[in-house]
Amino acid sequence: MKRILSDSRIRLTSKSLTALVAVLFFLLSSSSSLKAQHHDYQLGVRGGVGMSTLTGFQNNGLKLGLTAGFYGKYFLTENTSIIADLDYSMGGQQSEHWISTIDDEIKEYRKYSLHYLNLPILYQYYFTDILGLEAGCNFRYCLGGNMKTKVGNDSWKKASLEHNDFDFGLIFGVYTDNLIPHEGFFVSLRAYFGFIDVVKDVGSNKNVSVQVSVGYTIF
Repeated sequence: MKRILSDSRIRLTSKSLTALVAVLFFLLSSSSSLKAQHHDYQLGVRGGVGMSTLTGFQNNGLKLGLTAGFYGKYFLTENTSIIADLDYSMGGQQSEHWISTIDDEIKEYRKYSLHYLNLPILYQYYFTDILGLEAGCNFRYCLGGNMKTKVGNDSWKKASLEHNDFDFGLIFGVYTDNLIPHEGFFVSLRAYFGFIDVVKDVGSNKNVSVQVSVGYTIF
Protein backbone atom coordinates (compact mmCIF):
# COMPACT_ATOMS: atom_id res chain seq x y z
CA MET A 1 0.00 0.00 0.00
CA LYS A 2 2.80 2.44 0.90
CA ARG A 3 4.52 1.70 -2.40
CA ILE A 4 1.29 2.38 -4.30
CA LEU A 5 0.86 5.70 -2.48
CA SER A 6 4.50 6.58 -3.17
CA ASP A 7 4.12 5.80 -6.88
CA SER A 8 0.94 7.88 -6.98
CA ARG A 9 2.73 10.82 -5.43
CA ILE A 10 5.55 10.53 -7.97
CA ARG A 11 3.04 10.55 -10.82
CA LEU A 12 1.24 13.51 -9.22
CA THR A 13 4.52 15.42 -8.91
CA SER A 14 5.41 14.74 -12.55
CA LYS A 15 1.98 15.79 -13.79
CA SER A 16 2.02 18.94 -11.66
CA LEU A 17 5.46 19.94 -12.94
CA THR A 18 4.43 19.27 -16.55
CA ALA A 19 1.28 21.37 -16.14
CA LEU A 20 3.24 24.20 -14.51
CA VAL A 21 5.84 24.24 -17.31
CA ALA A 22 3.05 24.27 -19.91
CA VAL A 23 1.35 27.26 -18.26
CA LEU A 24 4.67 29.15 -18.00
CA PHE A 25 5.41 28.49 -21.68
CA PHE A 26 1.95 29.71 -22.69
CA LEU A 27 2.26 32.91 -20.68
CA LEU A 28 5.72 33.68 -22.03
CA SER A 29 4.77 32.99 -25.64
CA SER A 30 1.64 35.13 -25.38
CA SER A 31 3.55 38.08 -23.93
CA SER A 32 5.07 38.91 -27.32
CA SER A 33 1.64 39.93 -28.63
CA LEU A 34 0.81 42.22 -25.69
CA LYS A 35 1.57 45.93 -25.73
CA ALA A 36 2.97 47.61 -22.63
CA GLN A 37 0.32 49.67 -20.85
CA HIS A 38 -0.65 50.61 -17.31
CA HIS A 39 -3.13 48.39 -15.48
CA ASP A 40 -4.45 48.15 -11.96
CA TYR A 41 -3.23 44.58 -12.11
CA GLN A 42 -0.21 42.65 -13.38
CA LEU A 43 0.36 39.06 -14.42
CA GLY A 44 3.75 37.44 -14.85
CA VAL A 45 6.16 34.60 -14.20
CA ARG A 46 9.01 34.14 -11.74
CA GLY A 47 11.75 31.64 -11.00
CA GLY A 48 14.82 31.32 -8.83
CA VAL A 49 16.75 29.36 -6.24
CA GLY A 50 16.40 28.88 -2.51
CA MET A 51 18.13 27.45 0.54
CA SER A 52 15.99 25.49 3.00
CA THR A 53 16.34 23.56 6.24
CA LEU A 54 14.21 21.81 8.85
CA THR A 55 14.40 22.97 12.44
CA GLY A 56 14.64 20.51 15.31
CA PHE A 57 17.14 18.09 13.76
CA GLN A 58 20.68 17.65 15.00
CA ASN A 59 23.37 18.76 12.56
CA ASN A 60 20.75 20.22 10.26
CA GLY A 61 22.18 21.88 7.17
CA LEU A 62 20.99 23.82 4.16
CA LYS A 63 19.65 22.30 0.95
CA LEU A 64 19.65 24.03 -2.43
CA GLY A 65 16.45 23.94 -4.46
CA LEU A 66 14.66 25.53 -7.41
CA THR A 67 11.39 27.41 -7.62
CA ALA A 68 9.20 28.43 -10.57
CA GLY A 69 5.69 29.69 -11.09
CA PHE A 70 3.51 32.64 -11.99
CA TYR A 71 1.91 35.50 -10.10
CA GLY A 72 -0.90 38.03 -10.16
CA LYS A 73 -0.72 41.48 -8.58
CA TYR A 74 -3.45 44.03 -7.87
CA PHE A 75 -2.59 47.63 -7.02
CA LEU A 76 -4.56 49.03 -4.09
CA THR A 77 -2.96 52.48 -4.29
CA GLU A 78 0.05 53.97 -6.02
CA ASN A 79 2.32 52.63 -3.25
CA THR A 80 0.57 49.43 -2.13
CA SER A 81 -0.50 46.18 -3.76
CA ILE A 82 -1.59 42.61 -3.09
CA ILE A 83 0.34 39.83 -4.84
CA ALA A 84 -0.54 36.14 -5.04
CA ASP A 85 1.72 33.44 -6.49
CA LEU A 86 1.16 29.88 -7.61
CA ASP A 87 4.51 28.12 -7.81
CA TYR A 88 6.47 24.93 -7.32
CA SER A 89 9.45 24.78 -4.97
CA MET A 90 11.92 22.28 -3.58
CA GLY A 91 12.53 22.02 0.15
CA GLY A 92 14.12 19.88 2.84
CA GLN A 93 17.59 19.76 4.26
CA GLN A 94 20.88 17.87 4.11
CA SER A 95 23.35 17.14 6.88
CA GLU A 96 26.40 15.10 7.78
CA HIS A 97 27.81 13.87 11.08
CA TRP A 98 30.28 11.35 12.47
CA ILE A 99 29.13 7.99 13.84
CA SER A 100 31.29 5.64 15.93
CA THR A 101 32.04 2.07 14.88
CA ILE A 102 34.11 -0.66 16.53
CA ASP A 103 37.28 0.32 14.69
CA ASP A 104 36.81 3.90 13.62
CA GLU A 105 34.47 6.83 13.05
CA ILE A 106 32.56 7.12 9.78
CA LYS A 107 30.71 10.09 8.38
CA GLU A 108 27.00 9.65 7.72
CA TYR A 109 25.18 11.78 5.15
CA ARG A 110 21.45 12.42 5.19
CA LYS A 111 19.15 14.27 2.77
CA TYR A 112 15.49 15.15 3.15
CA SER A 113 13.88 16.14 -0.18
CA LEU A 114 10.41 17.69 -0.36
CA HIS A 115 8.35 19.08 -3.25
CA TYR A 116 5.74 21.78 -2.63
CA LEU A 117 2.97 23.57 -4.47
CA ASN A 118 2.75 27.05 -2.93
CA LEU A 119 0.08 29.73 -2.73
CA PRO A 120 1.59 32.81 -1.01
CA ILE A 121 -0.57 35.92 -0.59
CA LEU A 122 1.39 39.05 0.33
CA TYR A 123 0.87 42.73 1.00
CA GLN A 124 3.43 44.97 -0.70
CA TYR A 125 4.48 48.53 0.14
CA TYR A 126 6.66 50.60 -2.19
CA PHE A 127 9.11 52.99 -0.50
CA THR A 128 10.54 54.20 -3.81
CA ASP A 129 10.36 53.21 -7.45
CA ILE A 130 13.22 50.80 -6.76
CA LEU A 131 12.64 49.27 -3.33
CA GLY A 132 9.65 47.78 -1.54
CA LEU A 133 8.75 45.47 1.34
CA GLU A 134 6.28 42.58 1.40
CA ALA A 135 4.75 40.35 4.05
CA GLY A 136 2.02 37.76 4.19
CA CYS A 137 1.14 34.08 4.54
CA ASN A 138 1.90 30.99 2.49
CA PHE A 139 -0.33 27.94 2.00
CA ARG A 140 1.62 24.86 0.88
CA TYR A 141 0.75 21.37 -0.31
CA CYS A 142 3.45 18.70 -0.26
CA LEU A 143 3.50 16.81 -3.58
CA GLY A 144 5.95 14.21 -2.26
CA GLY A 145 9.14 13.59 -0.35
CA ASN A 146 11.88 11.11 0.40
CA MET A 147 14.93 10.60 2.58
CA LYS A 148 18.38 9.44 1.40
CA THR A 149 21.20 8.24 3.64
CA LYS A 150 24.80 7.21 2.99
CA VAL A 151 27.46 5.93 5.37
CA GLY A 152 31.08 6.53 4.37
CA ASN A 153 31.70 5.58 0.75
CA ASP A 154 28.64 3.33 0.50
CA SER A 155 25.93 4.03 -2.07
CA TRP A 156 22.92 6.17 -1.24
CA LYS A 157 19.88 4.41 0.22
CA LYS A 158 16.47 5.90 -0.49
CA ALA A 159 13.43 5.58 1.77
CA SER A 160 9.92 7.03 1.82
CA LEU A 161 9.23 9.95 4.12
CA GLU A 162 6.18 10.17 6.38
CA HIS A 163 5.33 13.85 6.03
CA ASN A 164 2.35 16.12 6.57
CA ASP A 165 0.57 17.04 3.37
CA PHE A 166 -0.07 20.67 4.30
CA ASP A 167 2.15 23.44 5.58
CA PHE A 168 1.44 27.03 6.55
CA GLY A 169 3.69 29.89 7.53
CA LEU A 170 4.69 33.53 7.11
CA ILE A 171 6.77 35.24 4.44
CA PHE A 172 8.79 38.45 4.76
CA GLY A 173 10.69 39.94 1.86
CA VAL A 174 12.11 42.83 -0.12
CA TYR A 175 11.79 43.39 -3.85
CA THR A 176 12.60 45.82 -6.64
CA ASP A 177 10.79 46.62 -9.87
CA ASN A 178 13.31 48.81 -11.67
CA LEU A 179 16.74 47.72 -10.48
CA ILE A 180 17.32 45.66 -13.63
CA PRO A 181 17.50 48.07 -16.61
CA HIS A 182 14.84 46.24 -18.63
CA GLU A 183 11.13 46.99 -18.46
CA GLY A 184 9.08 44.25 -16.86
CA PHE A 185 11.82 42.51 -14.83
CA PHE A 186 12.02 42.46 -11.03
CA VAL A 187 14.06 40.77 -8.30
CA SER A 188 12.79 39.59 -4.91
CA LEU A 189 14.29 38.12 -1.74
CA ARG A 190 11.93 36.22 0.59
CA ALA A 191 12.26 34.39 3.90
CA TYR A 192 9.71 31.74 4.91
CA PHE A 193 8.97 30.46 8.44
CA GLY A 194 6.67 27.44 8.70
CA PHE A 195 4.31 26.71 11.60
CA ILE A 196 3.50 23.03 10.97
CA ASP A 197 5.74 20.00 11.57
CA VAL A 198 7.01 18.57 8.29
CA VAL A 199 8.13 15.01 9.15
CA LYS A 200 5.71 13.00 11.27
CA ASP A 201 6.53 11.45 14.65
CA VAL A 202 10.03 12.91 15.07
CA GLY A 203 9.28 15.87 17.32
CA SER A 204 9.18 19.53 16.37
CA ASN A 205 10.51 20.23 12.86
CA LYS A 206 9.48 23.23 10.79
CA ASN A 207 10.30 24.53 7.32
CA VAL A 208 12.62 27.55 7.13
CA SER A 209 13.88 28.87 3.81
CA VAL A 210 15.32 31.86 1.96
CA GLN A 211 14.56 32.39 -1.71
CA VAL A 212 15.93 34.69 -4.42
CA SER A 213 13.92 34.97 -7.63
CA VAL A 214 13.74 36.95 -10.85
CA GLY A 215 10.38 37.70 -12.38
CA TYR A 216 8.96 39.11 -15.59
CA THR A 217 5.70 41.03 -15.91
CA ILE A 218 3.81 39.89 -19.00
CA PHE A 219 1.03 42.47 -18.76
